[in-house]
Amino acid sequence: MKRVIALTCTVIFLYGLSSRAQDEKYSEWYLQREDTEIFVKEFLSDKNKDTVIVVHGGFGANHDYMTDAVRGLENEFHFVFYDQRGALLSPAKQKDLTFQKNVADLYALIKAMDIRKVKLLCHSMGTLIGMELTRQHPGLVTNLVLTGTVLPRSDSIKSIFSERYEKQVSILLNRPEVVAMKRPYIEKGLDTLKSVDDIRNSPLSHKDLTTFWRINFAAVNIYHIKKHHLLKGGRAYYTPKASIMSETVNWNYDYRKVLNDHAITTIINGAYDFFDFGGEMLHTHLKSYPGIDLHIIPGAGHNSWVDNPPLFREYLRKALLRTAGSR
Repeated sequence: MKRVIALTCTVIFLYGLSSRAQDEKYSEWYLQREDTEIFVKEFLSDKNKDTVIVVHGGFGANHDYMTDAVRGLENEFHFVFYDQRGALLSPAKQKDLTFQKNVADLYALIKAMDIRKVKLLCHSMGTLIGMELTRQHPGLVTNLVLTGTVLPRSDSIKSIFSERYEKQVSILLNRPEVVAMKRPYIEKGLDTLKSVDDIRNSPLSHKDLTTFWRINFAAVNIYHIKKHHLLKGGRAYYTPKASIMSETVNWNYDYRKVLNDHAITTIINGAYDFFDFGGEMLHTHLKSYPGIDLHIIPGAGHNSWVDNPPLFREYLRKALLRTAGSR
């Protein structure tokens, strides 16, 4: 009898999952790897359309925040999202969190989906994965779109996370408009809160504390701080231990020739991206690589699709439709 009950509960549970999947615009499944499972979310669009795999940032972030980056293009491309190893929905042991295994996961996903030629949209640290995959498998990636990109040339980790980078992060965090937005919370005693009991006796609510955190989070990632409520990710969506993968990256690299010769590469960055204000370093690095298109969105930050959705969408669409003849 217990077995029958258990079986019935399992059937009901699976039916519930099936019904939910039918109500959504996507399906969810797992890519089986030797040491973990990789969560995949696939939009249920026409699979005759070009497949675009979206590679999120982090390391340790979650795919969810990237769904807004493709909004408005769902009917033109077949988008596939996944959580990298160590991320929220793809947990892995710390010993298995390496950059090369991360790159290998993306290659395995492409092969599992039987994709001969793939288009990639990569963000932040995910751009390193896209660039390294293109280097390892020239000809596999047709269109490579990098946004909020890590610089494509580096001598060491300090080339990327430099004093300039730190100064730019500080500028974003201490902008007058950011300081003004946080001031009411500080004036209500936010800095004096030390325990849950303090919150109960404070004019600030738990929601206020989350809003204050989100303002700080948004200050670095977007330029229009009033849009802070539109920024997804962080907190429970971020797995700090996965950041150890950055220690396994070879930071002495130069991907520029690979990007120029073996993929139709487009970079879309905000003018206030914390990696490179104004795209100054990118302009310098790409001077001799005409095959790489560079677009700098004014008044936008690291997650530029939040700051200026129409312009980001226009650049992204053109980047995904670019052909070798148009380079």
